Amino acid sequence: MSHTPIKVVARAAGASTTRFLNLRRMGANLSCIGAAEAALFLRRDLSGLCVRLKAVIFDLDGTLVDSKIDYERMAGMIREVLSVAGVPEERLTDRRKIYQIIRGGDKVLAEMGVEPTKRTKISSDMEKIMNQVELEGAHLAKPMRNASETLRALRTRGLGIGIATRGCRDYAVESMKLTGIQGYVDKCLARDEVPYPKPDPRHLLDVITYLGAKPDEVFYVGDTSTDLETANAAMVEFVGYKRDEEWGKRLLDAGCKRMVDDLIDLLNITDSF
Repeated sequence: MSHTPIKVVARAAGASTTRFLNLRRMGANLSCIGAAEAALFLRRDLSGLCVRLKAVIFDLDGTLVDSKIDYERMAGMIREVLSVAGVPEERLTDRRKIYQIIRGGDKVLAEMGVEPTKRTKISSDMEKIMNQVELEGAHLAKPMRNASETLRALRTRGLGIGIATRGCRDYAVESMKLTGIQGYVDKCLARDEVPYPKPDPRHLLDVITYLGAKPDEVFYVGDTSTDLETANAAMVEFVGYKRDEEWGKRLLDAGCKRMVDDLIDLLNITDSF
């Protein structure tokens, strides 16, 4: 039986060889997995050798903030833009497809065969619509249950707090102010502040870098499968927030392994990270 050399695994985990036990004595065969997976095994499963948690990153809408953005109106306005641009009507009858376009932007438009020159105009018009509708609903934002209490407790533990949101910057700032959470947040990166919004993992990774942490020193909290997809792509631990039964089921269906229905329960996770 062959094993991944311990020094290779240790290097992948970002630590010295001497910090780790001989995996042969544990009966662990890592020969069939890569170095990155081996590093995750070490971090998660070897008692006493876990890295220290440095920060917690959050989604904003539906996680920290109970937003009242009119997404149906947003989808309708974007549908009109797509129709005028010549996107076939049969591609626009399913609202879920429009949401996929909103989420995927230029990439999805390209997959649909939309010409590059048209894609630029469509993307610009969609961005304006999203900003408009988000800002129209900003004044209705309310904090999720125990949002401030949780963030305050995390700060007391010396943890950095970040936000990666698909909302625009102006909306994010306004909603954080109205809900009283802005003072707890060390870094918020909004959709229009990065060239690669989530589910592109670089959006999340940029927040982590700003906080002076590494992907294995944080976990990401969100309420949608987009958040889960983002965390998985970034190789970051994910904790789902079950804001209601429907969205909780969507997370489970997408493969979410850990979930809380009260933000305050995140404190138990930080203690056992």
